[in-house]
Amino acid sequence: MTRTGALEVPVEQQEKAHISNYSIEERDRSRGSVFRQFLSFCLVGGLNTTIDLLVLNGLLWLWPTQNTVLLLACNSLAYAAGATNSFFWNKYWTFRSRQHTTYSELMRFALTTLCGLVINNVLLWIASELLHPTMINATLWANASKALAIGGTFMISFLGMRLWVFVRHPLRENVARRQDQPVYRHR
Repeated sequence: MTRTGALEVPVEQQEKAHISNYSIEERDRSRGSVFRQFLSFCLVGGLNTTIDLLVLNGLLWLWPTQNTVLLLACNSLAYAAGATNSFFWNKYWTFRSRQHTTYSELMRFALTTLCGLVINNVLLWIASELLHPTMINATLWANASKALAIGGTFMISFLGMRLWVFVRHPLRENVARRQDQPVYRHR
């Protein structure tokens, strides 16, 4: 039993009340948190896209092509460069993870990124095949195809990162953080 103010509350009830109160508070806070995460993800995504496009255009400048297979190879390298940037910014800024990077987290990120890359390449291939006959300039063709592919992978990437890669366990973190705080407060 623990004495909190004028009440004696059994530890089991404290734990249940703490979990219950925490869940309600967390749910109310999470609505704003998801919106903030989405906006942060958009900013990081903008930076990733800039890196992706710079690397892609740099590779296409070195090896100009109208070959879809070479375009997909260049796209894969460019996507990997943007994804590397994505890991650090999304982990520490967007999703505010303070945990050490674990092997399982890296594997989840790699699988999510690989799925994003495959989807991006499929969409890029479709777009490039559709746009190829209409575009005279190879750089314009590649960038227009890439823009369509980026639009198709954006939400898949956000959901994968938020719901699987950088999943927080707020209940465990909160219980560890608030062990010494009273469960019931006088108002």
